[in-house]
Amino acid sequence: MNDLRKTQESFARKAQAQPEHRFRDLYHLICREEWLREALSQVLSNSGSRTPGVDGISRKDLSEEAAQTRFIQALQTDLKAGIYRPQPVRRQWIPKPGKAEKRGLGIPTLRDRVVQMALKMLLEPIWESDFLKCSHGFRPGHRAMDCIQQCRSRITTQNKYFWVIEGDIKGCFDHVQHATLLKLIRRRIRDPRVEGLITAMLKAGVMEEGVFQTTTEGTPQGGILSPLLANIYLHEFDRWWWDKYGKLTVNEKAKRRRQGLGNCILTRYADDFLLLCNGPREEVERLREEVREVLWERLHLELSLEKTHITHVTDGFDFLGFHLVWKLPRNRKPWLRVTPSQKSMARLKRTIKRMTRRSTFYQAPLEKVRSLNRVLRGWNQYYTYANATQDASKLSFWANRCFFKWLQKRHRRGARWVMKVYRQREQHGTHERWNLGVRDDQGNWLFLYQLTDLHRKAYYARIPPHPYLSQEQADTPTHDTAFPTVWEGRTTPDKATWAEVRLAVLARDGYRCVKCGQKDDLHVHHIRPRRHGGGHQMENLQTLCFRCHMTMTAWGRPRGTGSTQSGRAV
Repeated sequence: MNDLRKTQESFARKAQAQPEHRFRDLYHLICREEWLREALSQVLSNSGSRTPGVDGISRKDLSEEAAQTRFIQALQTDLKAGIYRPQPVRRQWIPKPGKAEKRGLGIPTLRDRVVQMALKMLLEPIWESDFLKCSHGFRPGHRAMDCIQQCRSRITTQNKYFWVIEGDIKGCFDHVQHATLLKLIRRRIRDPRVEGLITAMLKAGVMEEGVFQTTTEGTPQGGILSPLLANIYLHEFDRWWWDKYGKLTVNEKAKRRRQGLGNCILTRYADDFLLLCNGPREEVERLREEVREVLWERLHLELSLEKTHITHVTDGFDFLGFHLVWKLPRNRKPWLRVTPSQKSMARLKRTIKRMTRRSTFYQAPLEKVRSLNRVLRGWNQYYTYANATQDASKLSFWANRCFFKWLQKRHRRGARWVMKVYRQREQHGTHERWNLGVRDDQGNWLFLYQLTDLHRKAYYARIPPHPYLSQEQADTPTHDTAFPTVWEGRTTPDKATWAEVRLAVLARDGYRCVKCGQKDDLHVHHIRPRRHGGGHQMENLQTLCFRCHMTMTAWGRPRGTGSTQSGRAV
């Protein structure tokens, strides 16, 4: 596992340092036993491994170590011999949340899932160094709240991003063009065998009710590799936004505002995206048409104009299960209110109602409490950072009532009997309260989870760390980067330039003081002061700790002994 991790780190560093580099001779890594064994371990740890593909093999068939060893040896032999061929995925239709239509899932065989996981372990470190900060969907270390926080930081009285384009792509996963996707992959991978393996998986076909169907486009939803391939595909859209709008300097953005054009910020979670704009509505409508043309011309994806709404933030909009609306109270500052969407709350109610139907009377009350608690706790954790206190109180009351009625109907008893048997005093923090509960096998009470128990917290802006690099490696600037960090107007341009130079000096000196070797409280010192002709040249800078820095400057010397003013760390 250590060698595997070191290999992934080396790929990430190489990809970060050389954005145009194409990796070769990668196929042999997929054939290695430790890669396949780690891939199998991750696949079996997923609950989806209980569902078999077209071959009928599931996790229970590989419960023994000997069976896993035989499985890996057979797969390794086929990969080395070049005779491995993916099997068709098994099509299964599931309802879309809150809609009458259904979504088609493609369930690969366990054998194909292991190979896809090995490919993901190989490709993800490379593209994680390329993906932009505006993309958050299906990426390690990223969350839906990162998209919401981007809205919070931009929809303010200072930035004035008050117009929102709610992007909706028609069947994004089903209309991915294989030729275009492979062309994008070739920008980074120069191994025909890896490319051939990905092509074979894309064209493996679909088996539905015993009928085979060929796949000429799309990536099957349900495959392990599909989210990464979709992000690679939509990364082209991110690049367009960055080149056209994202990397503009503060002066260029100000010029666009003076011209009445405005600027835009992209935040994307898989195929769901928002464009925040601070221009007039006419410019926003023009931008929506431009997005439609870019998606069609570059990726052959169709933007649904009927579902891609242009909304003012005072009217509110839904995104990733959240409802965001710009509030304008009379006696306080305007603020962006983030609450659970009405669709999300209605979906939770439908789930609770389905779980408390008469057809579920076969379950024991103890199992019912456990299953309800899993659903309620999972929904609540998703909205930890939202303004959900009032909604949680109403939903908690509704869930208690549904469970109470379920107990009445199951036991065919009245309300008084149910309250006498199941309503007990629960110790909650420093006080007690009445709650519905059931005794477990050890005689302990298991109470129904209350949505109001979760402490709501503020979510602060963060930069998700690179999952395959340490923080020190991720912070080390590269000399050739396609997407450099640009100034966003939070400080002066001179300070922004100095911050980049400072990071380069710290990395050169190994993040330690050149005098005493200390690693804490580091400053960057100008050997020749700026007022005496010294500049930000690398040879004129050195890393010092605070104590050594004080002894080298006028701050640490008695008066009258001379002065060599230095540049302090920014």
